[in-house]
Amino acid sequence: MNYADTSFIAAAYAVDVNTPEARRYMAEEEPRLPFTFLHWPEVAKALWTNHPAKAEAVWDELKGALADGQTLYRLQLDADAVAQRAAGLMRHYAHRWPKLRAIDVMHVSAAVECHAKTFLSFDTRSYQRVLAHTQKLKVWPAITSEEAAHLK
Repeated sequence: MNYADTSFIAAAYAVDVNTPEARRYMAEEEPRLPFTFLHWPEVAKALWTNHPAKAEAVWDELKGALADGQTLYRLQLDADAVAQRAAGLMRHYAHRWPKLRAIDVMHVSAAVECHAKTFLSFDTRSYQRVLAHTQKLKVWPAITSEEAAHLK
């Protein structure tokens, strides 16, 4: 199972610098990606901030993808379990990576809680991908040497 954070979903459905890579992955791997309570507000923010002219159309496309369940599906997670796991991760890693944001930790926690094997993310600024790697998730695209340096 794959888990995609908002940066991947936004790239796959809207248009940004990572769109060609995200769409290539979607075409080649044909994943079904869970869409959780964490995605709704973050995707809305990403669309209406970064793609205001196309936001409504992309939003409708996302809702259509969720309705047909082929590429995106609604995944019900225990929000309290996700939050408690995230709190533990934050307690353990926040001092090492001050840029680690709570929502990013929540996505990693959700990926672990839903037993994902691969974490899809283009967010190289927040340590989210590095954190996912520490949780034994395969990170795609692979973590960079710069990210790997933060594992030591």
